This record gives sequence, structure tokens and C-alpha cells, in this order.
Amino acid sequence: MQTETKPFFRCRSAIPQHLRALPAARWFWIFLILGGTWTPATVGAQSLAVSSQGNTGGLTIPSAYVLETGTLAVTYGNFREPGFSPNDTKRNWSGGIGLVPHVEVFGRFVDYSSTTPGSAVFTGGIRDLSPNIKIQIPSLSPRLPKFAIGMNDFAGGAVNFRSAYGVVSDQYGPLRWSAGYALGKPIQGVAANGSTFKGVFAGGELFVGATGIAVLAEYDGQQKHAGLRYYSPPMAALGGAQLIGSVQRSFGGTDRLGARADASAFTISLVVPLDKAPPKPVADKLAMDKSLPPLNAKATPGMVATAQDRLEGLRKALVAVGLERVRVGTLASNLVVEYENHRYDHNEADAIGVVLGLAVEYAPAGLRRVYAVTHKAGLPIYETSVDIPTFRAFLRDGDETNVRTSMAVDRAPDYRKADVKWQDSTSSYRSPVRIEVRPDTNLQLGTEIGSFDYSVAANVQAMVPLWPGAEIYTSYIQRLANSRNTEEGAALQGLRQQNGLKVVSLQQSFWWTDRVFANLGAGRFNYGAWGVQGESTVFLPGDDTVRLRAALQQKKTVSTFAPEPAFSAAYRKAVNANTWVEAGLQQYSDGSRGPALAFKRWFGDASVQLFLRKGGSRSFVGMELSFPLTPRRGMEPGPVHVSGPSQFVQGLRTRLTSSSSPINFVEPNGVLDLKLDYNAEVRQLNAGRLGQGYLIAQVQRMREAFFVYARDQIPQ
Repeated sequence: MQTETKPFFRCRSAIPQHLRALPAARWFWIFLILGGTWTPATVGAQSLAVSSQGNTGGLTIPSAYVLETGTLAVTYGNFREPGFSPNDTKRNWSGGIGLVPHVEVFGRFVDYSSTTPGSAVFTGGIRDLSPNIKIQIPSLSPRLPKFAIGMNDFAGGAVNFRSAYGVVSDQYGPLRWSAGYALGKPIQGVAANGSTFKGVFAGGELFVGATGIAVLAEYDGQQKHAGLRYYSPPMAALGGAQLIGSVQRSFGGTDRLGARADASAFTISLVVPLDKAPPKPVADKLAMDKSLPPLNAKATPGMVATAQDRLEGLRKALVAVGLERVRVGTLASNLVVEYENHRYDHNEADAIGVVLGLAVEYAPAGLRRVYAVTHKAGLPIYETSVDIPTFRAFLRDGDETNVRTSMAVDRAPDYRKADVKWQDSTSSYRSPVRIEVRPDTNLQLGTEIGSFDYSVAANVQAMVPLWPGAEIYTSYIQRLANSRNTEEGAALQGLRQQNGLKVVSLQQSFWWTDRVFANLGAGRFNYGAWGVQGESTVFLPGDDTVRLRAALQQKKTVSTFAPEPAFSAAYRKAVNANTWVEAGLQQYSDGSRGPALAFKRWFGDASVQLFLRKGGSRSFVGMELSFPLTPRRGMEPGPVHVSGPSQFVQGLRTRLTSSSSPINFVEPNGVLDLKLDYNAEVRQLNAGRLGQGYLIAQVQRMREAFFVYARDQIPQ
């Protein structure tokens, strides 16, 4: 596709004749080179914005920068490449994450379509899902420019945006610039259609002082662009997130018929640093400032508390901060604390920090080590222990060196309860009914039937504890909203949420050996079908695990989708405390079989998972985001305890096409990962974050939780 070569500058008299003949693209390069040599006082590090292609960069071109690890970016705009014919709709969505250092992954959805009046089915244009990846090559020196390679639309059912590129970027003072070369494939594989991204590209972004405003100009290989961009300050109310907005105008582009395709567009992005703690509320800051008495403080005049008094004070303090089934006792020179936590529901590390902090402060003289024994549904799951003097010193100075060496995590605690001298023979209060309200979402994005189809429901789950490890579990679904295409009799009715009592089951958790934890449920599943579901986790040396899951139920069911027996076996390799890779085999609920591969990375209490699942001849690739939908500290125990989900999972996937399977068919129930109604890994095993390496890595969080939630229980 030919592009016009009008010069950028109107004032020609001061430009030498041999330079006036240069085309605009070359003028642009000269502008960047000259601008890059200008080095006034440098400004602070600038944020990264998202280009219309679905990667960090300028208005339309990528840069060599990548999102920081743990940073999430979501973008919406109305830019449309000139190679596509005009249509009624111009929508451009993208979402990305800095998954590991030097790597970002994005998913992009475009809707350049025309629809029949009164219908969501499009009659012209495209709807396309495409995954993008960019890898920054580590530099030998921070003074050198950044270099990155990337691929757009490297998988999916259509070839509309596929390209590979290399790009170099740097920043000098207020000027950030990028330049590179792209190899693009023709739209829909037809050479006459041209490519969306191909050839030499370059661009510059000039920041205007500390205003958050930047001026941009660039050439993407087909047309020129100019625009303005605004970066908001981090917003404490949104966890330090930033809003970034751009407006732009393109020049010199032509469509497939050779007509001018100049257009205006906008984009707006929300950039969220998942891996950074949000700014603390004023109350939390004040709590962290409340110092503890020095270790060598002299006792105040008056009556001295006995060991029994201190144990009773510890028990009352643990109950006061909202822990359940509390028992306190001594075993030889050890302090033993049993507890159950449903209040600090983001992460069990918060509850452990509260227990250990209060325990070492109340511990009677002569005791050397404290054991915090975590129960779930009355069953001891694991214990976290640490030397009392070491943790007391850590609370005061924050130096975690000795604590990390002293702390130990053991599963299936094996001490004899009869050997413990309990302060009270019975455990404290527990909530008789726990209710969790979570959203249930069925989504379908970018199909020939609709651009965005959904069915959203409230899943009200109730749990009533019985004997140790046993609970009655129920799940009731109430549909809240849905798109027209998921109505009864519509093309995507399989996505429609069904109202009614979905599950009533008896769930039993138990340790088979000290390395095998299992949960088995039996009852009525899927709105009336008798069945069983179960899962087990086999703990291997180190923090690796093997996970086994299965679901069997009657074929007779009133739901629109009657699942086949489903099984899953997977090996999970812990790469480090926050990252794991999982590979296994599944028989999916649609009857197909095949391998599954997943990569998961935790950022605080949120996680991102990339997955590939194959069932028969069909393969799907996608991404899942998981995060809490409940406060870090929830309501106090009572007759009924209500909370949101500690982990809410929302994902997006697309089918991989091949010569044997060339079409991206809509299959809402095809090759789905086995998800049990009662997720024991989330409810009992801290969402899989139970390895010793992980919990020891959380010692600073434990200290913070103690000061914020439990410091007031320690007398001044």
C-alpha cells in the first residue's frame, strides 16, 4: 500500500534544498535523532501507556518498554486501521499483564463490524480475538537504549493483525522515542488486502514538564499520527492505579480502495500495579506507628501476671480479633494455639501473623517456641512455628533474617492433643452458618453471533460445619442479567444461567497420610443430579504437588448441559514462592481427552494464569485473572457470617486453529477445565499457597497484619 510523503514542516525557506527532498518518514527520523541529542534536566520516570495494537507504546506503534511485573493494563478505544473498510462499529479492547520480568502478554479484541438493525449478528467487517507478546532483551547497561521483539495475533481463528517486529526505545530528558521494523502478514491471508502493521515505524513522545501531558507524533509504516496524552497521578482509592487517556488524528492513510482514510480516535487505559501494596489508610498507618514495649522493659509496680493469666489474656485477645475455635495451651516448653480463620479471608498469612504476634507478646516466661495450628471446618490442616524471642525481636525491628531461619511450616500436625495442658478444655465460639456470595459469569467475546454476550448470576453458597472436616454445602443460583443472545431459544442459550438450588452436598476433608490431603463431596449436583466430586493434593518434597480431581454424576439432569464424567491429574512445579507451572491430563466434561498446561503467577493476593488445553482435535489458549472480592478483614463471627469470595476467577480464551480445525467455532462448554463446586484448595489450602517457601516469604505481611489488626490487644 502506497503512502503519501508530505513533509511535516510548512516553513521551507530555512531548510536546505537537499533536505527538502526527503520524504516525511525520513524527516521524522531526523527529528527523533536531533531530539534525542537534546538533554535538559531529566524528569521522573514516566508511566507506560498502551497503543491501539494492544501493547505498551505510543498511539499506534509499540515501544521497547514492557509493563512492570505485576502491572495490569486494560484499554478501550475506537481506532481502526485503514486497511479495513468503514463499518458501523469501531471498538478496540485490550488487556495485558507484566507476567515475568521483561515480558508482557496482551489479549486484544476488535469489533469493526456492521450489524443488521435489531440484531447483534454482523453482516460485514470483522470481530477478532488476538494474543500479543513482547519480550524486552536485557541490556548490558542501563544507559543503553532498550530493545524488544514482539508478535501480534500469534494465535487464534483469523489472520487479521499477525506481525512480528523489533523495536528500540530510549528516553532523553522529556523525550521518549521508539523506532523499529515490522514484518506483517496480509489481512485474512489475501495480499491485495495489505497488512495492518508492516515496514519501518518510528515515533516520539514529548512530556510537558510535570503536568502529566505528553505530545506524540509517529509514523506506523502506513500513515502518520499526532496526538495528546494525559497520565493521571496514582489514585489511592483504586490501589495506586492510573488513568491514561489519548486523543489522536491520523494523516496520509488510504483504505483498500485508495480513498483517504484520515480519522480521529481516542483511547483510555486503566493501569493497575497488582504487585505493589496500595497506599495504607490513615488508621493503618497510625496502627503501624504504635511501638511495642522494649524487650528489656522493667515490669511495672503492682501485681505480676501469672502464666495462667497470660494464657487467658492471649485467648481473649485472639477471640477479640475475630478468630474462631480458639484454644491455648502448653506442651513442654512450647506454646500451642489452635484457631480457625474466616475473617481475614484474603490470605491465611494475615491470620498467622495475628496469632504469632499475640502469642509471643502474651507468652509466659520460660516458653521457647510457639505453634500456630490452623484449622478448617474443625480439622487441623497445618502448623506454623517460630522461636518466641526471635519473633518478638522481629516485631520491634522488622529484621526478618532470623525469623526466616527460625520459622517452620508442617502439614497434618501430629501432636497428641491429650498431652497439651489447655488453658480451657473447650474451644471458643464458631459461626454456625457461613454464607458466601459470589458472582457467576458466563461470557463469550467476539463471535459471529455477538460482540459481547453474557449471563450473570449471584451464587449464594452456605456452609454449615458438622464434625471435624465435615460441612453441609449448598449453592443457590439467582440470575441477575444476560444478553439477548443467551435467552431461551437463542443461539447461545447454553451460556444462560439457570435459577434454582444447584448443589446440596456433604463435604468431608481428611488427611490420608501426612502428605495426602483429600476432600470428598456427595449429594445433588447440577440442579438435581446425584453425584460425587472429589479432589486430593499430594505434597511432594519441596513445595511441588500432584493434584487429582474427579466429578461423576447422573446423566439425567434438568440443566441445558449434561456433563460427562470428568477427571484430572496434574503435576505442579513450584518455580519460586509466587510462581508455578502445572502440566497434566484431563478427561473434560464434554467427553474429550487431552493434555493441559498452565503457568500461574501470584501478585500479592491476585494471580494471572496462562493456559493451553487440548481436547481431541480442539485446542484452546487463554488467560485467567483471580482476585479477592471481599475485604482483607471481614465481619466478626456471629450466628451468620457473610463474606465475598476469597478468590474470584474470570478468564478469556480463544480456539487455536489448524489445517484440520480451521474455524474458531463457538463452543461454550467445550474443553473446559474441571472446576469443582466446592473448591477445597481455595477453602482449606489457602488457594494453593501452602508451601513453606511461600509462607516464610510472607513474614513482613504477618508483621503488618499484627500491627494493623491486633496491636491494640497488647497493653501499653
